[in-house]
Amino acid sequence: MTINVTPIPRLIDLAAPAFTLGTANAAGSAVTAVASDATLLAFDTTDPAAVAASAVVGTATVSARRDHVHPGTTGAGTVVDDAITRFNGTGGSSLQGYSSLSPTISDAGIISLTSGALKFPATQIASADANTLDDYESGTWQPLLEDTSHSDESQAADQQWGTYTKIGNRVFISMKMRMSSLGSMTTTDACYIGGLPFTSTNTSNAIMSLAVGGTSAFDNLSAGEGILATVNENNAFISLRVNDVADGSSVMLVSEFSANGALSIGGNYIV
Repeated sequence: MTINVTPIPRLIDLAAPAFTLGTANAAGSAVTAVASDATLLAFDTTDPAAVAASAVVGTATVSARRDHVHPGTTGAGTVVDDAITRFNGTGGSSLQGYSSLSPTISDAGIISLTSGALKFPATQIASADANTLDDYESGTWQPLLEDTSHSDESQAADQQWGTYTKIGNRVFISMKMRMSSLGSMTTTDACYIGGLPFTSTNTSNAIMSLAVGGTSAFDNLSAGEGILATVNENNAFISLRVNDVADGSSVMLVSEFSANGALSIGGNYIV
């Protein structure tokens, strides 16, 4: 004869069940409705230890498990202390260094350009911040005498040399020019030296003086009459004046600039 015994079912009372994870298995009870069939490790109040350089399984006192390499965090290369990190554009991993010329950032936040070079974009991205350096450029330009038309009137020079360096909004220039022909320029017009690499700032009364060095062959000027040079606001040329009046200077005319006149000028202006 077979006797079947039906187990008395275990009841959970109507209290809100709690879910508590301990450091060892605990069977479910009337107030613990979930039983754990595997060891569940809980963190205690001990401060987590730092992740070591080698793979370590997480424990109650080690907050992270490191048993594999995370893509994008390591890469090949020469390690340079404090070097600025570069990233591989294809694989996404970081390159640990480039060479002994790596730019670095010290703990004090000082950037060192070991290679001695800092490159700005070809087209300036201007900043309104007074403490931000936003441009650097250097190059050459060709100075040439012009009248008020600022056009080609067959004037010519047999010596033309000009260089510039732009740092932020300041342009430093140097030039030497010797004319060989005044062409068909209007002799009663004011004369200018065109060809500046940048137009000056369009700020009212922003007139910047330049230094005139050696001059020669200005037969139409009297002894003691000096030439003055300025860059006025919103101009891409140098304005010339003659120190020929008792109370100051007057505009220099084309007729006062000899066909073989030569001069050198240096200085800086704001753009």
